[in-house]
Amino acid sequence: MVSFSSSKGKSFIGVDLGSGSVKMAQLRTSAEAMEILALAQAQIDLPPSADQHIRLEAQAQQVRRLLKEAGFKGRQAVVSLPTESVFLQPIRLPHVAGEQLPSLLEQELQGKLPWNAEPTVMRHILAGTVYAEAGEMQEMLVVAVARKALDEYLSALAKAGLDIVAVNIEACALVECFARFFRRASDEGRMTLFIDIGSSSTKVVLAQGPKMVFAHNLALGGNAMDAELAKALKIPLAQAHAVRRKMVGSQVHTQAEDELFRLLDVKIAQITDDITHCLLYCESAFRNQAVERVIFVGGQAHNKRLCQSIAQRLNLPAQVGDPLAGVQRSSQAQETLGETGPCPAWAVAVGLSLGATLL
Repeated sequence: MVSFSSSKGKSFIGVDLGSGSVKMAQLRTSAEAMEILALAQAQIDLPPSADQHIRLEAQAQQVRRLLKEAGFKGRQAVVSLPTESVFLQPIRLPHVAGEQLPSLLEQELQGKLPWNAEPTVMRHILAGTVYAEAGEMQEMLVVAVARKALDEYLSALAKAGLDIVAVNIEACALVECFARFFRRASDEGRMTLFIDIGSSSTKVVLAQGPKMVFAHNLALGGNAMDAELAKALKIPLAQAHAVRRKMVGSQVHTQAEDELFRLLDVKIAQITDDITHCLLYCESAFRNQAVERVIFVGGQAHNKRLCQSIAQRLNLPAQVGDPLAGVQRSSQAQETLGETGPCPAWAVAVGLSLGATLL
């Protein structure tokens, strides 16, 4: 039976199935160094409205091809659940005995899950102790997925040739990816906000040192900004996407690009407002523990101007995260990356390969 957790010390293939691309990374760690064994990615050329079954089949086909062509060692993999299939909910409960917790969580989630009475796989992460009007409470993050969706996902990936040893969520992988940078005693209490801006969603993840204490998925990402640009310019969605990609790659900001970026202001403000609501919730839970910094990851984090705009609105120091900082890269890996600077889009795949654990 596939579990939500994974053991460390093995060279797993981390498989990140994004809505717009497939990324696979396999790293090996030792006492001396961390190195890339294999790295591969492929685009998924489907419109945002494509049926999820069609998208999963396209993703599985690319996984099968990359396994054959990219030199991965073995087939053991840790995979992330697609964002659209995962339900994340912070919950506060009184301290109860361990055997009482599952039934209490089920009661709390009644009527809140986006699927009906389907069998559900559920896990929880204990964030810590908080103090509310009712007194001392347990703050936890509940992760749920419909059993049917999980089985379809696992079946497709197994047919693609993967030996799946663990399943996880992207938020856990993000924190695991950067946990190696938070090993000093002074890092234990530092609150770091990770903002993962992808094509179809934005993930808001808060970590205290190397421990995740909050996660939430926002249904806004690069696709929403493409749609906003297409509407304002009265052009096809594919053309708007190409225009925005050109803006990302531009080294010099022209007046025309300034005007285009202003057309995205409403969507950027909406994303920032949603992130702010998440932070306000966290402030009420974790008093006297202010967020110290923001780390941007995900494919959209290559747009430094977008990241700067969000960071300025949040009034927080920020940086673009590099999940491969300090990692030895082969010539094949460097060719796949095609860049010498930070590689924020690879955070989930790297975290999964390192053995991200949910429990």
